[in-house]
Amino acid sequence: MAGFPLSGALFLCALCLLSTLPGGQVSVSPSCHEVRASFQALHPGSKWAPETPVSGADLQVCQSKGMTCCSRRMEERYQVAAKQNMESGLQTASAQLKLLIIQNAALFQGSFYLVCCISLNFYFYCTLTLG
Repeated sequence: MAGFPLSGALFLCALCLLSTLPGGQVSVSPSCHEVRASFQALHPGSKWAPETPVSGADLQVCQSKGMTCCSRRMEERYQVAAKQNMESGLQTASAQLKLLIIQNAALFQGSFYLVCCISLNFYFYCTLTLG
């Protein structure tokens, strides 16, 4: 589920909205078969897509003034999937950043140690020779 594409959710919302005609009238054969098939392809075993268009009054993302093939449970499922997808991407990016910081910290420590050794050697050299 971590690799769930956000474009899939947007496509399904568009498909839900396209299943209605302007003015909120349902097309000649009021069926949500295509939307249901698409949703079940992305979420096998899920039965949250309605069989026939329903009112979209309670929807937050796939808002429609008329009937729609998107249900509140479908929206919730897509919100969870989008959150997981975003978190996965952030974890991947932060892991790469963490590795970069660790590598550069080791290089910095080595350089700092070298500068300290050189400065101590110079200090002792000056103390012994200029005394």
